[in-house]
Amino acid sequence: MSVQDKIKTELLQEAYANIDKIYDSIDQHFILDETRRDNVIKHLNILKDELYFVFQTTPLS
Repeated sequence: MSVQDKIKTELLQEAYANIDKIYDSIDQHFILDETRRDNVIKHLNILKDELYFVFQTTPLS
């Protein structure tokens, strides 16, 4: 694994952890119905998927 790959892996893990924190904060501070909760989770997972794609296909600056 190259140095760039290691950095990308660490950055992706940090981004995922931050997205999880966003969800936890929303869950703690708002009363969501099941549909809204599912939508929040769905969209945060879409964001994770997009970030994964970017991290895998884009070189570091």
